[in-house]
Amino acid sequence: MNIKNFIISAILSATACFTGCKQSEFDYKMVEISADDVSSINFYTGSDMLIADGKATLKFIVETNKTIQNADGTTTNQVFDYRKLPAGTVKIYEETTNKEVGFTYNTSTAVAGSKLKFYAQVGNIKSPIKEVTIRATPPVLPTLYVDVIFHVWELNPTNPAYDPSSFQPTNYADIVNGLKIMNDIINNKVGNAPNGAAANVVFRLATKNAAGQTLQFPGYDRVVYSDEVKTNPLLAPINPNDFTGFINKTPANVAKYIWNPKLYLNIQLFPFGSGSFLGALFPAKQLAPGSGQVLIPGVAGTAVDEDDFVTATQAQYTSALMPYSVFRPGFERRIEIFNAIGNFYGLYGTSFNASRQYSDFCQDTPEYASANQDNTTTIQTAVNGEKFFLENAMDDNRYPSSRNSLTLDQVNRMRSVMLRCPGRMNSKTQ
Repeated sequence: MNIKNFIISAILSATACFTGCKQSEFDYKMVEISADDVSSINFYTGSDMLIADGKATLKFIVETNKTIQNADGTTTNQVFDYRKLPAGTVKIYEETTNKEVGFTYNTSTAVAGSKLKFYAQVGNIKSPIKEVTIRATPPVLPTLYVDVIFHVWELNPTNPAYDPSSFQPTNYADIVNGLKIMNDIINNKVGNAPNGAAANVVFRLATKNAAGQTLQFPGYDRVVYSDEVKTNPLLAPINPNDFTGFINKTPANVAKYIWNPKLYLNIQLFPFGSGSFLGALFPAKQLAPGSGQVLIPGVAGTAVDEDDFVTATQAQYTSALMPYSVFRPGFERRIEIFNAIGNFYGLYGTSFNASRQYSDFCQDTPEYASANQDNTTTIQTAVNGEKFFLENAMDDNRYPSSRNSLTLDQVNRMRSVMLRCPGRMNSKTQ
């Protein structure tokens, strides 16, 4: 049989096979769920406080349950996606006004200190009522400016460990972009979190160096290093303690790599990943409270004056230590550099920590237990069992979160540290 006849025969055989097949007479149909299937509703407001500025927004979370009959005759409730219900089936109401509000809510008219009550309803099934306390719109704070210098540590190409195939320099354009993104987030230009507030702090790239000379690239100081930074020259890998130890080694090194901390925010950009511990960054001392001030919680030491730095550990206490990886966030992810800077100005991560009041000294940041964290979603369960959306700028950079806002308590804490903790008092009014 020649090839032409073989092909024709194959086509005819295939045609006969398909025409001989008879469609199953069974009518396949997806199970349809109706309002009658809903046995109970889990409902969460995402926050028990809301700033009444017309921007801050509650984002409600709804879980619908249906009763399942088990083989042994018992029944259990099983969560199913409410979006499988016909559109408009799930309704959310504010009880005091008896108005349907939808899946988000904000207000500019509610009275500070008053309580609003929300619930979800499907047919005749209602969720438990959840209360939300209204907070007053915070006053506009005076704008503070901080001059930033990035000390970018890059391995000398002459070092035996230098690998040109894997080395990635930190692009200056990424530094510029990263700082802009951070400013937009902390000044509440991106998100609309229920307790989101503007820090009114502008971080700007320094235009002059410590000697007053104009920088070719504002905010950028490239540091080429080699084995001289090693504490032990015989050890092959360089670790974070080597860098900080090298900076602290001599007064000349401190002056070279930490520009006047009363005039600059020094950021040491080290060649490590986001999971690396670079050193304790939190403020160690604060000035004694003045008239109308209170102690900043969690800052143990009392400073003598504005020059009372922790001199034995200058690099840790007068610099923000940051890993390279924040400027390599991955495909289609934005550059997010605030975590290390937030730590430097007294802010903590948002996961639960029993040793600190509210886990981070801020009452309006939901706290969740890391052991129960689901790292695949932006919805988390707080330690009190309430669910909420992750959208705080201090959420872990490695996991899903909008990271688009600071809360009012975080803003107040950060500004207090900037104005009262030596080594961090580097802001200006113009």
